[in-house]
Amino acid sequence: MPVTLTFRDSQYPARLAEQVCQGLGARKLPGKLLYESPAQAQRWLAYHQAYSPSRTEPTLLALYDQAFQAALQALSLSALHYISLGCGGGNKDALFLQQAAPHCPALVFTPMDTSAALVVETLLRIQSALPTLTTAPLVVDFDVEPALTPWLSQYETAAHRRLLACFGMLPNFAYRTFLPYVRSLMRPGDLLLLSANLSPGLYADAVARILPQYDNPLARAWYAGLLDSLGFATSQVQLTVRSHLLQPDGHIWQIRAEAIVQHQMQLTVYNETFHFTPGESLAVFFSNRFTPQVMPQVLADAGLSLVQTWLCDSQEEAIYLCSNSCVDNNP
Repeated sequence: MPVTLTFRDSQYPARLAEQVCQGLGARKLPGKLLYESPAQAQRWLAYHQAYSPSRTEPTLLALYDQAFQAALQALSLSALHYISLGCGGGNKDALFLQQAAPHCPALVFTPMDTSAALVVETLLRIQSALPTLTTAPLVVDFDVEPALTPWLSQYETAAHRRLLACFGMLPNFAYRTFLPYVRSLMRPGDLLLLSANLSPGLYADAVARILPQYDNPLARAWYAGLLDSLGFATSQVQLTVRSHLLQPDGHIWQIRAEAIVQHQMQLTVYNETFHFTPGESLAVFFSNRFTPQVMPQVLADAGLSLVQTWLCDSQEEAIYLCSNSCVDNNP
């Protein structure tokens, strides 16, 4: 089944090469590289299948179903633009769209991801269930905070409202800037469904339970796949997965995967040579964790009004329905 994708200029090969070189120079790889190639996308899907709460906790899917119903009831519109920021494999998007399609004759679906392979996977999943659905797929780098409103608007009428879905994205971005950016895509009357990876207690109590989800053979294969694609031999680096506090009270903390250089080495990428000394670290991945208690303040600080929350039994994931307090609360 053929699909047509639109690529933002931040995903053009020359720009990608520039970002890779900047990341190697700064010793911090762009997060999008973990998903960029088809091989990396498949490694991520295998890891996600094994460890994501949405796959391992059957009751969590029921919470997503409740969140989808609440969002549809809150919008109660026949013209809806459903925008998936970081669509991944599209499983949750498919669940929502199958609920929404019978009630929204003017339904538009925009799947977005940094990985073209994942956008294609999502589109094929959706097209098999809803072959007549209007779609506007986009391959995009959210790290550069692209101005998406003009592009989104061309698929909308004045009657359309937006429902933004941001599932699994918050942990892997600088949340203080990422959430306001997401909010900027919301107009009066639009809503956001946001998931967050949570800490089921303060840092000291939760870290031993959470850390193995990021330090396991499938996760390490995902991290190592990126390093291998850049030319790092297995003998040249050692992968470490550690945790760090982001907030002294233990309510917000982070897991980091880093590659520690073992030997003096040089690496040539895109005709640029980088020199590494033993003991240097290269940041490969990070994931933020928030306690359920701190999330309402995190959202409020970003200008988001919390409408409703669904918290899974393990308290490791929650779904938040939000409006844009910066536009919806103005007279």
